[in-house]
Amino acid sequence: MTLIAVAGALPYIDQSPRVAPEGYEGVALNVEIPIFNGHVFTAREKAAHYESMAANQRLRDLRQQVEHDVRVAWLSASTAYQRMPVTAELVAQSQLSLTLAEGRYNLGLASIVEITQAQLNVTQAQIENVTAGYDYQSAFAALQYTLGALR
Repeated sequence: MTLIAVAGALPYIDQSPRVAPEGYEGVALNVEIPIFNGHVFTAREKAAHYESMAANQRLRDLRQQVEHDVRVAWLSASTAYQRMPVTAELVAQSQLSLTLAEGRYNLGLASIVEITQAQLNVTQAQIENVTAGYDYQSAFAALQYTLGALR
C-alpha cells in the first residue's frame, strides 16, 4: 500500500488578473491499494516462472553441448589411438617388403626401381606412423582440455 500526500497554500497572491482566490489552499491525496493493481503481481509471478524455465533450458542446452564436445573429443582420441598400431604394422610390413626387394635385387630378379619404390614405401609408412602418434597426442590434449584438465 502506498500513500502520497501533498499540501500547499498561496497566502500572498497580489496579481492584477486573479488566478486563485485570496488565501488559496489545496490538498491532494493519492492512495494505491495493491488488490486493484491490474494483476501486476500475477504477471510478475508468471514472468519469474518463465525466466526460471528459460534458465533451466539454457542449462540443459549447455549440458548437452558439453556432453557432445566430450563425446566427440573422446571418439577422436580413441580413433587416433587405434590408428597407431595399424601404422606401426604398416611400417613393419613395408620394411619386410624392402628386405624382400633387396633380396630379389641381389639375386638379379628385380631392378633398382623396385628397391627405390620399397624404400619410398618405408619412408611413407614411417611418416604415417609419426603422424598417427602426433594426431593421438593432439586429440588426447583436446580431450583433456574439453574435460577441463588443461587450461
